[in-house]
Amino acid sequence: MSAQETPSAKRPNYFLWTFILVGLMAVTAVADPTLLTNTIATISQFVYLKFDWLIMWLPILAFSVGLAVALSPRFGNIRLGGKDAVPEFSFLSWMNMLFTAGIGVGIVFFGPIEALWHYFQSPIGIKAEGLTEYEKVENAMSLALHVWGIPAWSLYMVAGLVMAYFTYQHQTECTPAAPLQFSFRNKKWAKPLGIIVTGMAILSIAMSVSSSIAMASVQIASGLKIITGVTFDSITGKALILAALAALYTLGAILPINKGMKFLGDWTVYFSIVLLLFVFAVGPTHYFLSTMAVSVGNILTKTIHHSFELYMFQNRDWVVWYPMAYWVWWVTWAPFVGVFLAKISRGRTLRQFVLASVMVPAGFIVIWFSVFSGFSLLDTVEGSGRLAEIANKGDYEGTFYYLLNMLPLSGLTKPLTVMLFLGFIVTTVTSAAISLGIMTSNNGRNENKFRAVVWSILMTLISYAVIFTGKMEGIKAVGSFSGFPFVFVMYLWFAALWRQLNRDVPRVKKEQ
Repeated sequence: MSAQETPSAKRPNYFLWTFILVGLMAVTAVADPTLLTNTIATISQFVYLKFDWLIMWLPILAFSVGLAVALSPRFGNIRLGGKDAVPEFSFLSWMNMLFTAGIGVGIVFFGPIEALWHYFQSPIGIKAEGLTEYEKVENAMSLALHVWGIPAWSLYMVAGLVMAYFTYQHQTECTPAAPLQFSFRNKKWAKPLGIIVTGMAILSIAMSVSSSIAMASVQIASGLKIITGVTFDSITGKALILAALAALYTLGAILPINKGMKFLGDWTVYFSIVLLLFVFAVGPTHYFLSTMAVSVGNILTKTIHHSFELYMFQNRDWVVWYPMAYWVWWVTWAPFVGVFLAKISRGRTLRQFVLASVMVPAGFIVIWFSVFSGFSLLDTVEGSGRLAEIANKGDYEGTFYYLLNMLPLSGLTKPLTVMLFLGFIVTTVTSAAISLGIMTSNNGRNENKFRAVVWSILMTLISYAVIFTGKMEGIKAVGSFSGFPFVFVMYLWFAALWRQLNRDVPRVKKEQ
């Protein structure tokens, strides 16, 4: 137990019962993954189709709420922790930790293939009639950046903003339930709902992050096979990769944030920048710059349209499993990313928090996808078409490596990519373990190293089962679906934050 952690007899023992439930879910997923996957996929499709209107505009609403807080002369200058609070981390390290906690291996894994998916499968890609090739490519890139850019980061921003505000200004627990229980403390439903929300958050975090560990292990194994020619499909090979990952993120969870997560976040971002600059420099640089310019224009002009377009009279499969499933996946991660952001953001003003946590990572995403997805689109339309062929065959984890094979010095850049996969998954799981340790601690505020290590081990065991059965679908489906209730929680967070800010402003102004 942390030296600063004081037990609370009134707080539910989240650690015990969520630990048991996660274990039971893992056993079910391994015992009959097909049944679990098919059942949840059917339920998910029903929910997405019936509540599409509620899901699709949630990210843009989150951005609007954050922007209203940041630009407000009443709220923007409020400093998390009080007017004398000083940031613990430099701006660069703060951004590095935020970025690596919130995105993880996704930008490397999906970098070359995200826009290809929208090009081949969206209603405004090659399936559209009457569009020029340029328009199809432009639409594909705009959809990719809509899914991964400002809307996605707005969901993380709101989660972090709400938890940070209540944690530092009102000394509540640093949990997804605390804002609801504090702001609506006179409502009879607030306390029981808060208990349910915290429990759901812990379960969904453990399950969804476990699936990310499994996917990263497969990606690293694929990279090592391509680089060395040695297969890691054996039990020993898979165990070695998973053990190496587990050792790194468990160590990261044990170390203080300013030594563990800060170090991992900084170097992972540095490696990604080196790789990005190399591909930008040796690839079609002018094309990349043009893609970035067009992409920024599309963000400014098409974000609202994409946020409210449901493609009602067209095949709904794409809109269900791409934009909406992505939104729910981001919402699934929002509780742990929010807890972690709150933990590292003391001393920042609300304006700094909102603008930096959305604009900086979203700006990096624009550059990253313009280079890697842009390269794949160019190869598809005017080149060999090899990358699209590989991706369409389902070799998603290998597409990035094949892209590097088309450029000079691939013998150096492919090992660097393996390091990126390693760095991003380690930082993601480290931040998740720290967040789970906080949420299941005795007071819900302080880090609990022992429990963070236990969660690291449990997530590793779930990942082990997923990898060795060869069935990721069950855990992935559970992880995504478990985030759907947080769509509704998000709306309650908006109300709780706005309600409390309006209550607090007179007191804040008096203090200042």
